[in-house]
Amino acid sequence: KGVQMQRDVQCCMLYSQGKVRTKDVMRFEVQTEGPDCSIQAIILYTKKAVKCADPRDRKVKRLLRKLLQRQTTKIHGTMWHLPHENLPVMSEV
Repeated sequence: KGVQMQRDVQCCMLYSQGKVRTKDVMRFEVQTEGPDCSIQAIILYTKKAVKCADPRDRKVKRLLRKLLQRQTTKIHGTMWHLPHENLPVMSEV
């Protein structure tokens, strides 16, 4: 609810109700207020739906922090482990 197409632009017109779990969010976008979109919003693409969240909401800010942390871990999630032979081996965290 709240997501509408407007001149080939996907816009949140209202904020969605209900909780969104971090693990369900596949990606997100920041919507700024402007000529095409009337409100600022975080567009959350979940496994089942597209949700519109209020960027000023405390719970949304916490969710964004977790998502950014998860994203950073994926990018920098490679660690070097030294096996018994002292040769570096790359592994995913």
